[in-house]
Amino acid sequence: MGIPCTCIDVDLNRFWSRLGSAVLPTPCNILNSLWAWLGMPRVVFQVLFPPPSNVDVFGGMFLHAASFPLKTWFAFLLAGFCASTVTSKILELFGTGAERAVEGTGKVTKEQRDDVQTYIMLAMEMYLLPQIYDAVAASRDEAMYRSVVRKSREMAANKFVVVVGAGHANGILKKARTFGL
Repeated sequence: MGIPCTCIDVDLNRFWSRLGSAVLPTPCNILNSLWAWLGMPRVVFQVLFPPPSNVDVFGGMFLHAASFPLKTWFAFLLAGFCASTVTSKILELFGTGAERAVEGTGKVTKEQRDDVQTYIMLAMEMYLLPQIYDAVAASRDEAMYRSVVRKSREMAANKFVVVVGAGHANGILKKARTFGL
């Protein structure tokens, strides 16, 4: 047909190093996690009530959810259960190790073991969730935006169509509105 097509997605060569540096508890990363949690009410409000120029991701989820067959819902639930089990066991491993170390010093009694382990796991989740989001989703938005700009300039395109998931659409659109194409 003569219609040029190109991929704007990122390669995963540097994914693990980006993720590793994001979860390392440096002062900047700790401050970034704190800042992300302080901004949570604003983000929730924008998800529930998106500005007219953004994609309504939350509303789109309901429309897509209604169109899924039962076997897709079963697969989602099974995948969520498996992912939750693996994540819980990894956090439990770290939480148990840290709790046992503190218990060895005599600062925690055996009766407090479960509570301390729960608090350690909660603190890890509070730190890791914003960091993993930043390393995976937000950096992918940035990389795809840069790829759109680069590919559109290489092809000298005045008009083009970009197909991305709804989760990345608003991040890419925000970059395009701020920095242009």
